[in-house]
Amino acid sequence: MLKRASLGLFCAMLIAPAALAKDVKFTFATTNGLQDLSSRAVLRWKEQLEKKSGGQIQMVFSSGGTLGGDQELLQQLATNEVQMHVAGPVVVHRLLKDYQCLEAEYVFENEQHGHRVWSGPLGREVSDKLKERYGIEIVGVGARGARHVTANKPIREPADLKGVKIRVTNPLRSQVFAAYGALPGPLPVSELYGALRQGVFDAQENPIPTIFGDRLYEVQKTINTTGHVWSYNIISANSKFLASLSPEQRTMFDDTLKEAIAWLDAAVASESGELVAKMKQEQETQLVEANVTAFRTIALPIVEKFAQTNCRPGLLDDIRKASK
Repeated sequence: MLKRASLGLFCAMLIAPAALAKDVKFTFATTNGLQDLSSRAVLRWKEQLEKKSGGQIQMVFSSGGTLGGDQELLQQLATNEVQMHVAGPVVVHRLLKDYQCLEAEYVFENEQHGHRVWSGPLGREVSDKLKERYGIEIVGVGARGARHVTANKPIREPADLKGVKIRVTNPLRSQVFAAYGALPGPLPVSELYGALRQGVFDAQENPIPTIFGDRLYEVQKTINTTGHVWSYNIISANSKFLASLSPEQRTMFDDTLKEAIAWLDAAVASESGELVAKMKQEQETQLVEANVTAFRTIALPIVEKFAQTNCRPGLLDDIRKASK
């Protein structure tokens, strides 16, 4: 009888960690709209994560900036008020400005080059710095596409931007577009649609999925293929939240997130053309081919000068090394 009792106790001890694992409920917040491909990827992840965990891990998804703009969301992420966040590389513009050249104009030769940078040693370096300074970690990098200019007239050459009021997202971009002759200024993305409709701004720049997902094409006639920045969806999480997951939960978390990012990468590659077709059909949006060489020629010297005083020494060289 004693042996049976001991055996039963031993077996109970073996299964106790899994059986006693606490349920997890976390908030994932973004300023991206529900139709943005990144939001659709997160919702797919939410479904698979909850299914694979048997409901043990539950996500509350907040989109469209309902919990605040990116600055507010990053602050909430650092204090663990929200546990996860996705956006373009705002983490380097708002929190690690010495790495902001990772989203500078024309620093990547192509999409694959940028992905190698963000998923390689430089990306890990950024994540380590974020963890050290803010308790935030990068847990995934997904495709987002190239940033293009939308406006109510064709923008083929830099001179076409002269006097155009354009919403931009950071100081370096402001310098670049000022050199094109534009009148750049900042604005939260949650206010952008209304500002374009009311004529507060004449133009803006974003990747195709964002232009479609935030319905910016409804208030802009042309998408001008400047391709001035290859952008990426940076998925970040609070370090304390990650540490609170059991090993089994973290495995489910990582595996299902990897699947969602694979879906996102494929969707950005396959659906961007379809999204342009939808915008043409719905609003007769025009796709205008821009003289990328002319835009690049003006931008690169500005980026080089900016990096000398604002970015981590050698950052541009390290970016270039990852091109092959």
